[in-house]
Amino acid sequence: MVMTEFTKRFLTALVLIAGFAVFVVMRAFAGAFGLYAFDVLILVTLGVGTWEVCNVCKLNRRGANAIVALVVEGLIYMFYIIGSQILAETLPWWLQLIVSLIIVLVFVLFIGLSNMIDKKFAKECVLQKKNLNKEAWAGALDLLYMLAYPGVFFACAVLLNHMTTDGVGLFGLLLVIFISSFTDIFAYLTGKVLGKGAAKMAPKISPKKTWVGFVGGLFGGILGALIAVWIISNNKATSMRLVDLTGDAILAQVMFLVVGLAGAVVTTLGDLYASHVKRKAGIKDFGNLLPGHGGVMDRVDGIILNVPFILLIMGII
Repeated sequence: MVMTEFTKRFLTALVLIAGFAVFVVMRAFAGAFGLYAFDVLILVTLGVGTWEVCNVCKLNRRGANAIVALVVEGLIYMFYIIGSQILAETLPWWLQLIVSLIIVLVFVLFIGLSNMIDKKFAKECVLQKKNLNKEAWAGALDLLYMLAYPGVFFACAVLLNHMTTDGVGLFGLLLVIFISSFTDIFAYLTGKVLGKGAAKMAPKISPKKTWVGFVGGLFGGILGALIAVWIISNNKATSMRLVDLTGDAILAQVMFLVVGLAGAVVTTLGDLYASHVKRKAGIKDFGNLLPGHGGVMDRVDGIILNVPFILLIMGII
């Protein structure tokens, strides 16, 4: 029997939810093992996502490719773990940021300068009547793009994961997943049921997205935030921190209604940007790894912008 696209999408979603639930449970109850297991999940997602972006945007040229980007991100991750988890005295955040930027700068300069002094590369530029300086540093810009999309956002996910005080990091991860997932689900279902003939949000970027679906997604984001608050309310330390922040338990819930609403908007923007990238590349999906969903980046496109937003909120908390 041939499965419909909806059936494939539904079954794949169930598998993804079940797999993610396992990692969340480990993160909540397995101590350091669960913490680093979640890091592995983030880094694997980053690896596949970077590979997809590199192929779709044709960034694997002029010395820049997904492997180089992953090496840079791996070095930054290792330095972060050493500086924040292994050393007896934790390195200040600003020093870790400076070293991370230096690592990026070294690789960017290496790609640009190596292209500049490559005689074969220079000869090809002359034959093709291309500007050597522009072409040489284009590879460096390609690397920077991969490090920014999706690199920076998954770096924020690692930082969020390692917020271990009073369960704040776990709460943040739940907010990211529930707000992003429920926004997507409600936007999809609302658009499917009520969106026929409705005004399009961005017809040139994503023809299927309607304003009706967007409103449904806002409700989904609010519901997702409330579910995350309900789950984390069983953690007394986190609950007390939220109450201390607002002065009232009801006010804390209202605050996260607003967070859910804003998170839904951010999720939609991330989805639209991914659609813009795919439209520019002339493709429908980033890949075909997930039946009914496309590639990994098709599944996490909304999460990518939501992670730094929730990281900021958790930082305030």
